[in-house]
Amino acid sequence: MSEKAQLAKDAIKRRQGGGKSPSKTTENGGQSGLNFYSGDVSSLKVQPNTVLIISLVYLGIVVLLHIFSKLRSGGAETAPEGQ
Repeated sequence: MSEKAQLAKDAIKRRQGGGKSPSKTTENGGQSGLNFYSGDVSSLKVQPNTVLIISLVYLGIVVLLHIFSKLRSGGAETAPEGQ
């Protein structure tokens, strides 16, 4: 097999993930940074959908509180009509 053919096969293997890429391996046994924190962690695990729902509920409560405070004050922040 020629040298060009071998280099082409190696390049295809690297693209498909079959070869060891120096950017993906580190000194800690070949783990990448994405897999570093996926081990046994004793923290709270929350799904992204749960975070989205909680943040939307919080946003809704804040909007409702602003509306209620505006209704309760009677719009006193506007200038009175004769001035």
